[in-house]
Amino acid sequence: MARSRALLLIGLAAALFSAAACGSVQKNTGTATTPAPGGDQPRAGGTMTVAYKSDPKTFDPAVCYDATCWNNMRMLYDRLYDYKGATSELVPQAAADFPKVSEDGKTYTITLRPGMTFSNGSPVRAQDVAYSLARLLDPATKSPVRGFWTGVAGADKAKGGKAEGIEAVSDTELRIRLTQPNSSFKYILAMPHASVIPQDAGDDVATKPVGSGPFTFKEFSPGRQILLEKNTAYWDKPRPYVDKVIEKLGVNPDVQLLQLEKGQIDLMGDPIPPAQFLSVTANAALKPQTLTIAKPTTYYLTLNVKMKPFDDPKVREAISYAIDRSFLLKLVNGQGETANQFLPPGVLGHTEDKLVHDQDIAKAKALLAEAGHPNGFTTTMYTWNTSPWTNLLPQIQQDLAKIGVKIEPRPLQQSAFFDLAGTPGKAPMTLRFWVADFPDGSNFFQALTSCAAAVPGGQNNSFYCSKEVDDLVVQALAAGTTEEAEKLYAEATAKLLADNPIVPLYYGTKTEVFGKNVGGYHPQPIWGFDMAAYWKTDGKPLS
Repeated sequence: MARSRALLLIGLAAALFSAAACGSVQKNTGTATTPAPGGDQPRAGGTMTVAYKSDPKTFDPAVCYDATCWNNMRMLYDRLYDYKGATSELVPQAAADFPKVSEDGKTYTITLRPGMTFSNGSPVRAQDVAYSLARLLDPATKSPVRGFWTGVAGADKAKGGKAEGIEAVSDTELRIRLTQPNSSFKYILAMPHASVIPQDAGDDVATKPVGSGPFTFKEFSPGRQILLEKNTAYWDKPRPYVDKVIEKLGVNPDVQLLQLEKGQIDLMGDPIPPAQFLSVTANAALKPQTLTIAKPTTYYLTLNVKMKPFDDPKVREAISYAIDRSFLLKLVNGQGETANQFLPPGVLGHTEDKLVHDQDIAKAKALLAEAGHPNGFTTTMYTWNTSPWTNLLPQIQQDLAKIGVKIEPRPLQQSAFFDLAGTPGKAPMTLRFWVADFPDGSNFFQALTSCAAAVPGGQNNSFYCSKEVDDLVVQALAAGTTEEAEKLYAEATAKLLADNPIVPLYYGTKTEVFGKNVGGYHPQPIWGFDMAAYWKTDGKPLS
């Protein structure tokens, strides 16, 4: 019976890999005969320059969740597993191979890749991995992804970088015990937050990161730049190909695009500004440097169920009826499709069932009147201070004004946004999005709507908690077939959206433009950049 159960879990994991591939196919917007950017042969040396509007909040992988720090996590650290090229296919990284899973699906045994070292020269040991993962469970860490790890045995008692279910058996072997089977756990081990840091890193990890990744940390000047250098001791030689990465900070996306066209930077850390989108995609000179990728992404509103008036389900439902989703999509140049539910295409659990409301102003007004707000109310909405948020916000204000809801906008830098939105009682509404960390519905539920994530510093900005929804997600993770998991996720989605703690708006695609001297460029559906795989076309031949 146990072996049969394990085989079912393995089959489900394989199906998840297929779902991932379907949801993250990239296409080149150039001609079918366009060669790979920079040719097929990597070259060595040079500096890759990227620009961002916002500084990173931290370099601590356990709490990182803004776009700037996210890309730095991949450059500075290794994880047990990572994603291959432009796919959602997992490959071993700090691990020597995929985990050995017990017959009951609850115990993972992982052997480390030999010979790995941190940038300070110390060896990477299983004790370091155990410490790094256990930190995620410690409430004192305030990790926004703690909810993904609560299925580890003894998770509620984790403290000081130690957890009962995470054990270093030896310097080279790690054992993780779960309370129940979890078909997505292999993906969780590949999340940026599961990056490996030294056991003695302490609080310095936030400002002086030490990792085993392809680049080493040299300098961070807030508001100016981050400087990383090639890790000459990196295990995956000859990667990385470039000698340095310079990250310019405080650069407006419009300026980023101009600098890229002039060859002053190689990559844009922020999306193409919507006002410039058509000019970029119509520019014949940029066509070989332009790619579009279908990312498993949902853009949505959060309504804080712990703050008035959003503690009233009728008010939340009224907000959902007030939004014209089709018009919002026009404001982002049609990059995506209107949402029909919470989970986007390409993520296990997405269905074509329509679970969101079409705009109905009369219905929305009637619901507000029933809730005791016949003349509407005034509230505050927080979001990022970059596009597409700055494009979407005015239209959402107009939509809600039609039902008497006056929105006071508060656009913030990414790091400040996450701080405020994750603080109880601070943000009645937010406008945000979520790109899948891995292609399973549990990623969206556990991070964004679970009881475990409705904590200070968490990503559940609606602070919604439904044990019934959480239990359905747990059942889906332990399901024996993809069909059973899909059915459970569909039931969880229907119950979630009946409560309207979030209002799905649309699913996104992303068009990226890169510098003409960047070789080997490919977008990544889960991560942002794959900097260790890119090279400068004017570099030297590999020796």
